Amino acid sequence: PNEDTADHTAEVFEGADRRLLTVMFCDIVGSTKMSERFEPEDLRDLIRRYQKVCGDVVEAYDGHVAQYLGDGLLIYYGYPVALEDEAYCAIRSALEIMDQLENDAEILQKLGAPMQVRIGIHTGSVVVGEMGGGGRNEHLALGDTPNVAARIQSAADPGEVLISASTHRLTEGLFNTQALGERQL
Repeated sequence: PNEDTADHTAEVFEGADRRLLTVMFCDIVGSTKMSERFEPEDLRDLIRRYQKVCGDVVEAYDGHVAQYLGDGLLIYYGYPVALEDEAYCAIRSALEIMDQLENDAEILQKLGAPMQVRIGIHTGSVVVGEMGGGGRNEHLALGDTPNVAARIQSAADPGEVLISASTHRLTEGLFNTQALGERQL
């Protein structure tokens, strides 16, 4: 690499932003069984439809799909544009994703049943900046918040939106919720 490239790369990686972010993880329930049931091309079409449905809903609520992780989605609310109601937008979109996947005609036709997902949401401080190398750079949030959101998603039951206490505090009274007590994540 020449000197100009090295200088540019250093500038890109220095630009990180500390902010409050609501992170949502969404993952398909039973994706391993789906991969056994469908030919790879058909599975790809089904996953792409799921990604499209989720992406459209996320976009409508000013969210940002940070990563497509196989049959999972990592979604940020409050990045790249800060939102006053990011926790509300995350929960609202999670509920709409559940509804859309349950009623999507294309998914129903291919699966013969509604697609179920698990969703976990957590709000906390992160540092967002460009990560990666070798021509594969992504803007990722680092800190405990994405990890906690992923663990919350893993603890959710199929068809459930599970939120952290910090997200609940920001949205208290706006949704019908049920306290489940502390969980070991």
